[in-house]
Amino acid sequence: AEDQLDEAKGQQAVLYRFRQRQKKIQIEITSCSKLIAKEEESYVSKAPPRLRDGDLVHFSHRHPLLRFHLKGTEVIRCNMCTIIISGVAYGCDRCRYFLHEVCSKIPKRIRHYFHPMHSLTLLPIPSIVLWHSKVESEFCCVACGYDNSLFSFYYHCDLCKFDLHLECASVTTKLIHKVKYPLDLFTSFPLKSEGAALLCCICNQVMNRQSAWLFYNREFDYICHFECAAEEELGVIGDQCFLSEVQKSLLLRKSFPDQQQKLEKLGEVIHFSHRHPLKAIKQTNEASIMNCCICSNQALSGYICQLCNYYIDETCFPLPRRIRHNFHPNHPLILASYNDPPKSKCRACGHEDGAKYCCSTCKFSLHRSCAGAPMTFTPGTNKKVSYKLLYLYPYDGEMAVIKCSGCSRELNSKEGFMYYNFDLDEVLHVRCALHRETDSYDTKFVFASERLKSIKIEEDHS
Repeated sequence: AEDQLDEAKGQQAVLYRFRQRQKKIQIEITSCSKLIAKEEESYVSKAPPRLRDGDLVHFSHRHPLLRFHLKGTEVIRCNMCTIIISGVAYGCDRCRYFLHEVCSKIPKRIRHYFHPMHSLTLLPIPSIVLWHSKVESEFCCVACGYDNSLFSFYYHCDLCKFDLHLECASVTTKLIHKVKYPLDLFTSFPLKSEGAALLCCICNQVMNRQSAWLFYNREFDYICHFECAAEEELGVIGDQCFLSEVQKSLLLRKSFPDQQQKLEKLGEVIHFSHRHPLKAIKQTNEASIMNCCICSNQALSGYICQLCNYYIDETCFPLPRRIRHNFHPNHPLILASYNDPPKSKCRACGHEDGAKYCCSTCKFSLHRSCAGAPMTFTPGTNKKVSYKLLYLYPYDGEMAVIKCSGCSRELNSKEGFMYYNFDLDEVLHVRCALHRETDSYDTKFVFASERLKSIKIEEDHS
């Protein structure tokens, strides 16, 4: 009861100071307005009050935040980190919204080494409970595997559904300052063949092999939880020193201006389908040929992540991540990995194998070659004859069996893609037409990649 009384008194004192500040600002505005010419009075009456020196406009709140000094005994909590504020702060009287000075400088957008293709945006955690020491949420951080956080904000990539706690995003990929040994960050368990249970060298609890990031030193066989190493490096979670370390680290992550140049010097490239840089390889030993993680086909040349054994062949690498197709105009289609569930048949040709563009909302998919099929097709043997791409058979009442003029096999479905010549009344499977276009397997997908660029949806790399 005494704590509640002290907190109420503290809040009343802050409210009083807010109102005094607002009265002074209002008096200044009134006195200044009398000196303004009459023709400008209508504009001035509609303009918002100007900010005083030291006040703040912050992206997390719609109203200006006034600068003031708080004592810890006033029990006012920061709306970003939920810690009681002691010292310089910013606040909005109308909404009871407060921020530490250090929290107010945390950047809105950052780049993270393990998600280099898109920037991450600082957002409030959904359904947060304010004034609560541990925030409950519906999301799970990819780094630590937990949903709880000290902060009521988190970093998010909307395109990839990639979420990081604010404090987890601040942890660097290599720890060298305060930990026992230099530690490297791993996003998957590095000891694949180890059969025994492994204990964290800091907290002595069992390590989870299936999820969450961890730190590891191979030379000294030192392994630990992501959050344990982070606390060793950044300090005790919840104190002012910890907040300052988090803020400094995040400010350094606002951009990676030289990242692409550094990767090119190392012979590495970035691909949207994987969080690590990839290195170009050309295999000469057929016994070591790998399967592409996007189309599942084997290929001698491509790009590989040696840390994760993730491989993309040369034909899949240039494919755009998202496209907008005329047959499915309401939603974008996203390039899916071969391992992404669920397996589905291509709506155009009815086959299941191969790289596909998918809409998870509608359970709709198209092969890359079918999605990139040209609207008109002219066989190389006869330039005067052309076929038009149709998304279903043009005659609804036709009951006869329709056969492809190329392979003489029955049309898979009258609701699938086909090439049709109205003058000759001839039908071609999409696959048959594309096989006629080129005899080379790789060239067929090169053509598809070039055509898909015209319907590519540009990504946000800001």
